[in-house]
Amino acid sequence: MNLADLMEHCNMHDLTCERIFVHCSLCMNELADDAIRVVKRLLDKSAIRSCRIPLVIDFDRMTDVDYWLKSKIFSVPRQPLIEPLKQKIVTLVNMLQELQIKILQVDVDYAEKVFKRMAARLEKSTHTLDYELWRIRHPHPTIKQLIQQQVQLTADMLIKGVLYYDEDPKGDEIAAVKLELVKKDIKHGQELPGNFVEECAKLKRYSYWKDERMFMIDYQQIYTYLFSYCFEKFTKEQRIALYEYDVQLKMIHEDIINLKAEQKDLEKQTSHAKTPDEELFKFIHPTISDEDGVAIHNEVKRLVKRQSVQVICEYLQQMARDKKILLPPNPSPVYAELVRLGMPTGKGFSEKHFSNQYLSK
Repeated sequence: MNLADLMEHCNMHDLTCERIFVHCSLCMNELADDAIRVVKRLLDKSAIRSCRIPLVIDFDRMTDVDYWLKSKIFSVPRQPLIEPLKQKIVTLVNMLQELQIKILQVDVDYAEKVFKRMAARLEKSTHTLDYELWRIRHPHPTIKQLIQQQVQLTADMLIKGVLYYDEDPKGDEIAAVKLELVKKDIKHGQELPGNFVEECAKLKRYSYWKDERMFMIDYQQIYTYLFSYCFEKFTKEQRIALYEYDVQLKMIHEDIINLKAEQKDLEKQTSHAKTPDEELFKFIHPTISDEDGVAIHNEVKRLVKRQSVQVICEYLQQMARDKKILLPPNPSPVYAELVRLGMPTGKGFSEKHFSNQYLSK
């Protein structure tokens, strides 16, 4: 920083004056030597466990040789004094590039400890979270409402700019964002910033849906980004928003898990109370117990009586992925079984149409 400041300062002087020129060039040479020594000490360390270095080193500019060589002092044709300085600048830039790479190679375990310490400090502050207030107003939320709360919470976090400094997304990442699905689950009429789709695309790099209900953050993937920028460029409000997002997302996940358990218990009670007189669905997965098999049987019966062929096939494939059922490759026996359980056979439900949908999934 001292070297950069001196170059800026020298640009304001008339370097055609010999004494000023010699003084500036000697000072710059000394400061360049100092900078090289400092960076070398950092490079010699086995690991860099600080994300604060970018606070004093602007890697975006200082790893560009032209940033340094555009200084007015290099426009003065005095080779004996200028050429050694130019070589030192090239050396410094190369070393800064090495240092930048080393900083980006984040020790994930160390980063995790840092964020846990930060979360512990924030946890001591007394304040009420938005989700806690929402939960009081919704004492008996549905799975759909909890899913919508995850989307709303995530959208609000992105709007606060937590991923603003991440690498700009590519075209295919932008195309993968389903903005209409996001708008469906957030407050009607909520204004979204112009860069919202780009921020969503960035988040997709570090997230996934678990069981199509819980929105998960892959912390092992996102730690490098957060560790590089959280303490350097994030505002205090953004750091708090990051912590609150993590806490509230886990609260929603806990409510989803509890609600799923309650629903499963209710299904078991229902299956005990009413065992079907007919033969159970033939394609129930062999790992499923008899009690759970009754619930799956009734689930399939409700499915085929209410949904289109396309939805039926998609749902069956998801049940197969969840290992509730075991589907054969041939659609014919599946079609016959679904008709037995109540699926229509009229328009839109022919065996040919069913087979096409079944085989396309």
